[in-house]
Amino acid sequence: NTQNIGSASARPKEIFTATGTINTSDAREKTPVRPFTTAELVAAAELGREIGAYQWLAMLAEKGGAARQHIGLTVQRAIAILESQGLDPFAYGFICYDQWNELPEIRDEDGEIVQEHRPAGGRYSFRMDELLAFIARGLVHRLDAVEQRLAAAGL
Repeated sequence: NTQNIGSASARPKEIFTATGTINTSDAREKTPVRPFTTAELVAAAELGREIGAYQWLAMLAEKGGAARQHIGLTVQRAIAILESQGLDPFAYGFICYDQWNELPEIRDEDGEIVQEHRPAGGRYSFRMDELLAFIARGLVHRLDAVEQRLAAAGL
């Protein structure tokens, strides 16, 4: 937990691994897990309903109709959903926003670029594993409610 691979302004394109990442989840390093509030359960279900297909604008510009479809939602929409339930989106680890300062172009004594110019900017992103766990909890809540209604009806 001491270094990053890439940054918001200099993202690695792809990471190939033989297995998935391992994320620390040791109870000795966490507060006790609390139940979701009603607002969180509603937001989780709404976030699940937002999942759809999209294409990256840069890939559309580069590949046109051959640009691939991806599945997910936008951080801006997730923020709006959480706020609609009175929740602070940035209190949750699955909502991220990073900003970076402008970097000037720097050349060495031979005129070779050693640092390319980078304008200041910012980017929204998700911690997808946490977002999907949040949505999954909303789905479990809805499934529990259906099962309770079925049981009450004798089915």
